[in-house]
Amino acid sequence: MKNESIRKHLDAHVREAYGIEPETLPFSHAEYEIYRHTESGKWFAVFIVKERESFGLPGEGPVEVLCVKPKDPLLADFLMQEPGYLRGYPSKKRNWLTMVLDGTVPYEDICCLLDESYRATESKAKNKKTSLLPPKMME
Repeated sequence: MKNESIRKHLDAHVREAYGIEPETLPFSHAEYEIYRHTESGKWFAVFIVKERESFGLPGEGPVEVLCVKPKDPLLADFLMQEPGYLRGYPSKKRNWLTMVLDGTVPYEDICCLLDESYRATESKAKNKKTSLLPPKMME
């Protein structure tokens, strides 16, 4: 799957699964788009197009990446040992992961991490932990 085709398929995946269209940020380049969670308003994915050298990648010319927020930072650390995965960009925070959209990372893996990022950015009320004890026993 070519870069352009990966991006189009990911747009269709998010549109179909969550009913969300990408947003262009008013203060950034046209090549940057975000997906914002409709419930929490938080970003769950960012598409970025920059020169390969900006990401420390070999070669010349632009490359497209997708940044997501996996629930498990240890998973992100593990994946960054694999080709096609980088530390979050532009933030170097541990809780963001960047995937190069050049075919190195399988499409199915990208979708899995995109879906996980969506769930990770749900509102706190929806993620609220529930007690295993019945309410009467908690009193």
